[in-house]
Amino acid sequence: MRKEDIAVMLRIDSIVWNELVSLLDTHPEESLHAPTSPKWTSQDVYAHMARWINHSNTLIEIYCAGQALPSLETTPEEMNLLWEQEDKSIGLNNAKAKALMAFSDRQRLIESIPINKWDKKLEHIIRYDGATHFAAHLNYIIIDC
Repeated sequence: MRKEDIAVMLRIDSIVWNELVSLLDTHPEESLHAPTSPKWTSQDVYAHMARWINHSNTLIEIYCAGQALPSLETTPEEMNLLWEQEDKSIGLNNAKAKALMAFSDRQRLIESIPINKWDKKLEHIIRYDGATHFAAHLNYIIIDC
């Protein structure tokens, strides 16, 4: 990737992330998803995003260090359920702080990667928990805004 492409990707990530944060902050206690889905509030979404962004940050660091990437201990769906249970009592403010820190760390980490380290695999790892993931959660939310 070229520096310009990376900058555009980071800008898009920030735009979609800020849209998600704004929506979550506008509806902090409400159930955000369809009645047929698990009852997720803003706390749940923030905690979920923090977990996955931190996971991706670790993978980015491992890959850039030239080490083999570890496999998930289980499926992504099972990880979501495990983390959801672990994060049930952390509170909205703590979940939000963790998510904001993870996102900020992600942006700095990506900006620090030398151009010669970029390849299709790294780009895939980075994009996995970027704008597409954030937009997916925006699309899950059914609250009238």
